[in-house]
Amino acid sequence: MPQICLYLDDDVQEMMKIRAKERGSSVSSYVNEILKKSNENGPPVELLKRLGSWENDPMKEPEELPWSMDIERKSL
Repeated sequence: MPQICLYLDDDVQEMMKIRAKERGSSVSSYVNEILKKSNENGPPVELLKRLGSWENDPMKEPEELPWSMDIERKSL
């Protein structure tokens, strides 16, 4: 398994230790779990890296529409 080195604020590191202990796991396992969950519903990282890199890329941010095109909304 690959290893990385993280630099955390003291308070963040202490929080990670407490949360990991509450779950009965190591800090590494806890951080791994957090990172997995944070990416469950997002697009794959490789796709995000490639967005905007194609010539004539069709996936550009659309222009903002004017408020005049908004519809009238009823109050709830």
